[in-house]
Amino acid sequence: MIIVDCKFNKKAKELFNSVNVKVKELERFTNFILNEYKGTRKIWNYELLIKTIDCDTSGYYFECNEIEIGNKTSKRSLAKKREWYISSYFHELCHFAQDNLDKVKDSKLDYTEADAANCTNKYYKNPMEIQAREFEDKYTKIYLELYY
Repeated sequence: MIIVDCKFNKKAKELFNSVNVKVKELERFTNFILNEYKGTRKIWNYELLIKTIDCDTSGYYFECNEIEIGNKTSKRSLAKKREWYISSYFHELCHFAQDNLDKVKDSKLDYTEADAANCTNKYYKNPMEIQAREFEDKYTKIYLELYY
């Protein structure tokens, strides 16, 4: 069993609350999907820090178990903002799973910040990023259908 204790800092809680996302609900869903992602008989405990940054991107720090969600978005409606924040969260959660459950080294993400910012092929076609986009699309859709 995989148990993730999601530690949303104050600003991250406020960000998700502003789009009507209950962080405890998101944490329970996180644990559910990670246990579906990787079956295990052992008990694996993790702490995952979720915080905000002043930008329009998100990121995950390998070996630190830290997600940053950008608090800037061009989306105007509440529903579109919610979808953007949730999809950013699930994308970075996939990197958390790659790091902790699949034991992928961060060197497998062999692109630079400039590659990511410019969406170069080195970034876009990286297998870890392809998996994260698929994870994001799948679980954003399911989460929004379940709760909204």
